[in-house]
Amino acid sequence: MATPVNAVKASDPWEMALIHRVIRRGFEQARAHVLAAGAESRAAAVAAYVDFQLDGLYAHHSSEDELLWPLLLERAELSAGLIHRMEQQHAAVHEAVDSARDAVTAWRTTPTAAGADSLSTALETVSARLAEHLGEEERDVVPLIATHITQAEWDHLGKVAFSKFKSNQRFTAMGELLATARPEEAARMLAGLPAPVRVIWRLFGQRNYQRSMKSVEG
Repeated sequence: MATPVNAVKASDPWEMALIHRVIRRGFEQARAHVLAAGAESRAAAVAAYVDFQLDGLYAHHSSEDELLWPLLLERAELSAGLIHRMEQQHAAVHEAVDSARDAVTAWRTTPTAAGADSLSTALETVSARLAEHLGEEERDVVPLIATHITQAEWDHLGKVAFSKFKSNQRFTAMGELLATARPEEAARMLAGLPAPVRVIWRLFGQRNYQRSMKSVEG
């Protein structure tokens, strides 16, 4: 007879805390770049960085919506109220994301100081709505994942989320993760990648990320 998933510690979702730090840092950085002196002269690069942060949040949340919440509702029935609250928080965050997308489109087209202020405010709203959600998810949902989600399911979710990045955003995703990670987290993350991916990152990806960030920072 098969052992029920919830009878053992099924996975080690250690990456969740790192991903959340990447998200928090990314929106702080995005606001700072939008408001930085001379940002209007490099609006295309800064707007692309904002797009990356919005796309990354969508990739993370939509993958949870598709793959995580249904399994937890099935396997952790006593926590259904918590899971539904996570879904509602996602909806509220993504209302703010839609507003930020409109603001970054307007600022990219006409990069004025007033547009920068509007975009900064929109990004601040995203961050404010994320604050409660990310903290609650780390405190209350991660233990459910560790108990009710298998390692294979957790790894699959991560791959699906990463696949949602556009091809020209994937080096940025790696760079942002490594820029945020503690040394031991970075080592663990890199160790889990296929050898060819590590080589591509060392030879091309790291330089590509550094160049793109220089264009954002001016």
